[in-house]
Amino acid sequence: MKYEVIETAGDWVVQREGVEVARFAEQAEALDHVAARLKEGAAEDGAVSLSVRYRARG
Repeated sequence: MKYEVIETAGDWVVQREGVEVARFAEQAEALDHVAARLKEGAAEDGAVSLSVRYRARG
């Protein structure tokens, strides 16, 4: 299972397998959401990855 937390337009988007599942105002909320999904057993097969992408600063 692959999770991504992506900063975009001032929001933090949580995606699972490339599909948006939640959107938060703060990064910590997005990471807490992923942690809660993992605690609930969302990673039953044991293989999980998490990446965090930040928007370009300029």
